This record gives sequence, structure tokens and C-alpha cells, in this order.
Amino acid sequence: MLGNAEKNAILFVIAAVLLFLTGGLLTTLVPPLIDTSWGRPFENDDPAKGPTGKLRPYTEQELAGREIYNREGCWYCHTQQTRTLLADTKRSGWRGVDSPISTPDEFVYDAPHMFGTKRTGPDLSRVGGKYDSQWHLTHFRNPRDLVPGSIMPPFPWIADNPEEFEALVAYLQTLGRAKDWRPDQDYED
Repeated sequence: MLGNAEKNAILFVIAAVLLFLTGGLLTTLVPPLIDTSWGRPFENDDPAKGPTGKLRPYTEQELAGREIYNREGCWYCHTQQTRTLLADTKRSGWRGVDSPISTPDEFVYDAPHMFGTKRTGPDLSRVGGKYDSQWHLTHFRNPRDLVPGSIMPPFPWIADNPEEFEALVAYLQTLGRAKDWRPDQDYED
């Protein structure tokens, strides 16, 4: 009787490993082989308006800001992906316009990807252009001055360093601006 249980356990482990590998292959390797558009930027052009696509490689200043974002661990608390949930599209929207969900082609120039997994702070996937530099300066000095009850710690060393502050804001201003979906009334600095 014991020998039969051992054989069943070994068969169960083999079946579980095979199912796990099959699932891994089907969800990670097969999709990019079937849909090759994921590895290149999307076309964001309207023939009537001419080229409107804004997806482009980061500038040197934006890359420096991305490094600061990474160094300070911002991505531990903030995500950068609008999920398919209605609440996400509403929350990330702007002036009554729901934001589009995030798609893989938006992240072509991101290496490493900093999607984040914990939504302790708000999602930043569509934050670019929502606030001007003065708002960001006040927010980094003391987040609770603008967002009562915020648990985000202050970052005075960034706010007091003009070069780092401008680089970080330049990076934040790129988030969510690759797709042409928002009203034109946003900040450009």
C-alpha cells in the first residue's frame, strides 16, 4: 500500500511540474511570438491631424530623473501602469476624460521596467502634465501640504537640489504622455 502512495506522489509531482512549465510557456513565451508588435512603439498617428505620437526615447535629463526615481525607491510605493479596472481609468484620467489602459508598447524605452507592485501611493502612469514644477516642489518638500493624510515621506534633499529636482520632474512629466488622449490643458514645463 505504501509503495502505491509513493508512485502516486511521484506522478503527481511530475504532472504538477509539467503543468507549471506549460503554463509558463503559454503565458510568457508564446504571446510575443504571436503578436510581434509588443516589442516596438505603437503608431499614434491620425492621418487627418498628421503625426501626433509622443512616444520617444528619454532625454539625458529624463534618464537622470528616472535614476533618481529608482534610487529613492519611488517605485516601491507608486505603480506606473493603468490596469483594465474602471476605477484605474477614472483615477488616472484628466479633466473628465478616462485614461487609456497601459499597453506593453508604452514601455519600449524602459529598462529596467519599474511598474511597481504595491499601490501604497497613487499610480503615476498618467501623471505627466497634471501638475507644474511648483506643485512638485511643494510636494517633495512636504507632501501633506498638498495631500492631507499622505503617508509619503518628504524629500527635501531633492527639492533643495535644483539639478536633481528638475531631472526628476522632467521624468515624471513624461509618464502617460506617449498616447494622445488628454485635453490640451496641461502643464508643459
